[in-house]
Amino acid sequence: MFKLDGFAITEGTYSIRLNDFDHFVFRELGHDSSTGCITADHKSSEELVAFSGRVSKTLAKSGVRHRFEVYSEKEELVSYMHHDWPKD
Repeated sequence: MFKLDGFAITEGTYSIRLNDFDHFVFRELGHDSSTGCITADHKSSEELVAFSGRVSKTLAKSGVRHRFEVYSEKEELVSYMHHDWPKD
């Protein structure tokens, strides 16, 4: 799905790294019964929000349920995006 949307990726045994952005990695994929996790960081929260938005659109287009929270260096929530995430 990522390649179809123009992302360059590196596939590991249990991870996928999006090469277009430093430190944006899907981890623990297909390992045991884990649902996996996504980690990302960047020097600019604005750029991280923009890139996360692209990733979120790709996941949503493929029907993948997800939730992203982006925090500033001061640990303040600057963006929340999701697809098909249950309300608390």
